[in-house]
Amino acid sequence: MTLMRRPLIATAALTLALVGTTSSHAADVDKSIEYRQDALGVIGWQIGPLGDMAQGKVDYDAEEFARRAENLAAVAPLPWEGFVEGSLRGDGHGVDTAALADIADDWGDFESRQQAMIEETATLAELAQGNDFTAMRRQVAAVADTCKGCHDNYKAE
Repeated sequence: MTLMRRPLIATAALTLALVGTTSSHAADVDKSIEYRQDALGVIGWQIGPLGDMAQGKVDYDAEEFARRAENLAAVAPLPWEGFVEGSLRGDGHGVDTAALADIADDWGDFESRQQAMIEETATLAELAQGNDFTAMRRQVAAVADTCKGCHDNYKAE
């Protein structure tokens, strides 16, 4: 092999390695977005009936309420790991997402809102083990407020 070909081969190998890394990163971003959207959908699936019961749209069922409150508390920590670098709206990944770039601009606030949701859902699960439906209703509202606060600041309409 001549000396002229070695740099060419090295450049080609480096280019292929970088293309592989970029493709892998793009796939990871796509998977992260899909994961967090799915996890947030599960949260919505659980909180919907809780809100309906709290608002009197459907009859209160203590067993159903407790089960959904426990499920909600269990899944509340999950979606946040899907908010990875490069996965926000406008990051050029090509996936439809409503997650605004403002998340990256104020990550500390976003994290505190995540923690508030986790804590409020845990409190709801605890209250659901008791008999004070008035307190449970107030706590469903507190959970919904954590969702709304994040959506208002960090989700595109």
